[in-house]
Amino acid sequence: MKTILFPTDFSDNAVHASQYAGMLARRFDAKVILLHVYTITVPVVSEFQLTYDTENSILQRRKEAEVSLQFFTERFIENTNLPPEQITQMVEYGLVSDVIITTAKAMNISLIVMGTSGATNMLERWLGTNAESVMQSAKSAVWIIPETAPLNAPLTIMYAADFKEDEVEATNKILEFAKPLGASCTVIHIHDYFELNIDISVKEKVEALNQIFENEDVTFKGLKRKEILKGLETYINTHKPDVLALAVHEKSFFSKMFDSSITQHFVLEAKIPMLFFKN
Repeated sequence: MKTILFPTDFSDNAVHASQYAGMLARRFDAKVILLHVYTITVPVVSEFQLTYDTENSILQRRKEAEVSLQFFTERFIENTNLPPEQITQMVEYGLVSDVIITTAKAMNISLIVMGTSGATNMLERWLGTNAESVMQSAKSAVWIIPETAPLNAPLTIMYAADFKEDEVEATNKILEFAKPLGASCTVIHIHDYFELNIDISVKEKVEALNQIFENEDVTFKGLKRKEILKGLETYINTHKPDVLALAVHEKSFFSKMFDSSITQHFVLEAKIPMLFFKN
């Protein structure tokens, strides 16, 4: 059985995203860990008073967080109809992204599900930055749920590939998520007009991948556009996939450059759920 880690700040957006996490838990037959990470503001006082006040503040905040998480969990069970024995609660102190990454590694988490909202103000940009930090550093796959995302199970997953890494491995990882959902997959590679002599290699790559996965519900396409980001957005707006999937590479410099520009943009401008995974 998989284990889903769901960090929550108890906001309305977290409640919304938790329902999506519950839907995934049912489809994947997964356990769910509800995690709240709390911190405190350290006052400017003497060293002795600082230690005393800090320790008491941490203890008080933990008690408050445990009460809030229990209330959130009860609402989560009510909204998702998941059995209580399938759910675990955790309250931890520290920096949000650091604790999420450490917890995911320590507990061998299969999937992290996080809520985020459009970057219309500084707070929302901070939330987006936390989500981006987690998906860049965590070994687990990360599923990001915007506040406007529908709660139904996805039927189509679009994977934006750069064709510079092992796309067979990446496609197999996408299928691991798609099959329990009954979702079809489309793998899109978009290159711009300034990439010389790439048309033939992209066409060969697409044909080879279509042959390898001919018995799977997945299609590969290569497209040429003036700009990669605008090309992706146009394709998404036209074909309306339910999930956008992106690989987070750890190997080449060029892959990292592709990651940083594409992922940062879509995390901050999220309109559909996004699945990030290591490849």
